Amino acid sequence: MSFNLDNYVDVAERITQAKKQYPDLILRPFDPYEPYRFEDIEGKKFIIVVAAAYRTPDDPMPAVGMAWECVPGNTPYTRGSELMNAETSAWGRALAALGLATKRPEEHTSELQSLRHLVCRLLLEKK
Repeated sequence: MSFNLDNYVDVAERITQAKKQYPDLILRPFDPYEPYRFEDIEGKKFIIVVAAAYRTPDDPMPAVGMAWECVPGNTPYTRGSELMNAETSAWGRALAALGLATKRPEEHTSELQSLRHLVCRLLLEKK
């Protein structure tokens, strides 16, 4: 199965966007006393992270996102980094709950594809 990530806005970019929109933004566990937990579900072990995005330090209604990852991870890319992946995913979901886009508009995606093709062509011409 392949995924087309051309129009996906990754979490690092969403954090940058959120910091511009909310300069006092704080991302942290929803419950700092239990930043993550393990659950057994139907015989499989998962790590669960619930994150909160506070627009200001005293934000009374932070945006909340949660994520889970199978432990051990199912791929060589997730195995050994299950907590980090779950945390990043939870942050991304919290930022989406704030209204930050997870996908680029189609016209922006087309511009990126055109630019990518141009760069590839220029690189090939240099060889």
